[in-house]
Amino acid sequence: MSDLLNRDTRRAAGPTARVGPGPSPDQSRMLAAVAFKTSGLVVVIATTLVLITLVSVNSDLTGTLGAIAASWFAVHLVPLSIGGTSLGVAPLLPTVIIGWSVARTVHHAVHTATDSRMVRWVVAASIAGPLAVTAVALAVAKDASAVIGLSSPNALVAFAWVAGVHAAASGMGLLSARWDSLVVRRGLPDWVRALVAPSVRVLSLLAAGGGTVVLFALLASWQTAGSLLERGHDVVGMLGLTVLSILYLPNVLVGALAVATGSTAGFGDAAVSLFSTTGGPLPPLPILAVFPDGPAQAIWAVMLVVPIGAGLLLGRDCAIRSVDVQVALSSVWVVAAATGVLAALFGYAAGGNLGTFGTVEVTVWSFGLLTFAWLGVIGSVSAAVVVWRRAEPEPATEDSAEHATEEPVEPTAAVAIEAAPTEASDTEPSDTEPSDTESSEVVAESEDVVEAEVVDEVPGEPVESHTAEATESSAKSGTDEPLEAEIVAPPVDGDEASSSPQDGPAR
Repeated sequence: MSDLLNRDTRRAAGPTARVGPGPSPDQSRMLAAVAFKTSGLVVVIATTLVLITLVSVNSDLTGTLGAIAASWFAVHLVPLSIGGTSLGVAPLLPTVIIGWSVARTVHHAVHTATDSRMVRWVVAASIAGPLAVTAVALAVAKDASAVIGLSSPNALVAFAWVAGVHAAASGMGLLSARWDSLVVRRGLPDWVRALVAPSVRVLSLLAAGGGTVVLFALLASWQTAGSLLERGHDVVGMLGLTVLSILYLPNVLVGALAVATGSTAGFGDAAVSLFSTTGGPLPPLPILAVFPDGPAQAIWAVMLVVPIGAGLLLGRDCAIRSVDVQVALSSVWVVAAATGVLAALFGYAAGGNLGTFGTVEVTVWSFGLLTFAWLGVIGSVSAAVVVWRRAEPEPATEDSAEHATEEPVEPTAAVAIEAAPTEASDTEPSDTEPSDTESSEVVAESEDVVEAEVVDEVPGEPVESHTAEATESSAKSGTDEPLEAEIVAPPVDGDEASSSPQDGPAR
């Protein structure tokens, strides 16, 4: 009976014990977290903000779902149309935060021991989850179009923007987690792998330079920014304008950086560059106070220090990683090209159509080309100078010259070995006997050089003649090698041994 029960148990447990081609339960939970963690947080935050906004203005909650769907599209840079007004300028700050969250999630889900199949599942989950939320948002936007005037965006454009944002973010997270296996073990040259640090440095410096330009522009037009903020009338309105200004801060930063490189940033009819300005209507947003009120000034040329400084730093970073000037220059131009492409992409993402105000944009092609040119030219000069200075031979110092002209000093041990036989030849060993103190001093001075051994006397040979022969042979050798000697003690009679004390064995 027990055998039958065990057989039935094995049959029941057999199918569950098999490992199929799909992920395990733990892996499935991890993939679900990768797919919907960031997307769920975005939906929750958007829902909270929409509800707070509708309640604060004493509005009903009729178009809540449509507003949430519009928020999802806006943070993924999808162009919208509300009430017949095109809204193509989406804030970049939420998009950057979403990308950072996705990259961090993928980085924690993938490590060096993860197999390639699991890596593909993680990347697919990080893109499939947001696409599923986008499909739901498209359906909600289509249903809410009759209530709040929200037109459902083009499905292909919406899917493309969402997939692009999440694919780029997951790729960054995967690259940071599997750098060794994806890049180092692929056999890429060392100078290509060494370009990561200079690229990060130059991008950070450009971003910091753009932020510095925006900060000084706001300080110069602080009164204008304050008057625009007062148009909110109450606390809720002023808080909303402040939040919008913070959300659109990266867009303004990209425009300021474009102006600093020599390109043009435009807001409808208004445009600004290093050499000219054009006036036009602007929306009452405090951050837009960075636009100048008057004509271009000569002091604006100081903004060129941003691309010049970035180029100098890039050339230095590439030069200290290679002693070959050709490799350093190649590294500079590769990083400059990649930075120019990124500048053009960010310039395109920061702009768009803004209804009656016109098109908000930077001149994308000139922004990317000028960024590439500044970094390439200035970086090449900087790299060449650094490599040339490192290749200069160091001048010889006076101390090294003095040490080179000094005569070589003969080792002390060799002098002691050569002097010992001479002293021994001048003094007869039978005349005087060294005291215990003198013997210990001699031993201390020459114990590292002379090796001695006390043996019995050879029968029939006087001690004086044996000692003299040993001394003469040592003097004739004249070599610097350690001397091996044998000191033979004379035989003593029993009476003499009892009547006179003996010194210890000499070495």
